[in-house]
Amino acid sequence: MEDSAPTAPVDEPLDLSLHVWRITIDPHKWIYATIMLMTAYAVYDEGIGPMDKGPLLEIIGISIAPLFALAMAHAFSEALDLQIRNKRRLSGSDRRHLVTENLVYLYVAIPPIIILTVLTIFQWDASAAVNVVNALGIFSLFFWGGYAARKAGLGRMRQFVFGMNYGVMGIIVILFELALTH
Repeated sequence: MEDSAPTAPVDEPLDLSLHVWRITIDPHKWIYATIMLMTAYAVYDEGIGPMDKGPLLEIIGISIAPLFALAMAHAFSEALDLQIRNKRRLSGSDRRHLVTENLVYLYVAIPPIIILTVLTIFQWDASAAVNVVNALGIFSLFFWGGYAARKAGLGRMRQFVFGMNYGVMGIIVILFELALTH
């Protein structure tokens, strides 16, 4: 008689993404990109005049450049990893996958660019406009801290505490960059 050992259930991968309508947001990539943007905005010397086309174009460039570099670094690293693991050249499908997976980093620049454009239309002070966007970055980190705590099954108070901790980390990032550059 054969002894059949109980089989362990196959673990399905945990979906950590946030699903909003038909949009799937990868917290890992969103947080990376948010911190990169906050760092870029913290070191940007925006001056004290009202926002107009010139500073807006500079800030759009400052929004896209570090995220493009981040996307390319990840794509390059993942391409090498795929080639080494699969012991073959990248296929067209592999390349398309790498592009779509890493374009997500650039999507993070869209909300700040929209906000900065609107604030430019209302002729906000350049410094105040950048501060608004950095404050939204801190709020984003607060949100993701709470989201992580919720995914971990923690109660509402612990979710709030985790959110506060991550928000404070965002403030520390900005203060650290300001201390280094000013």
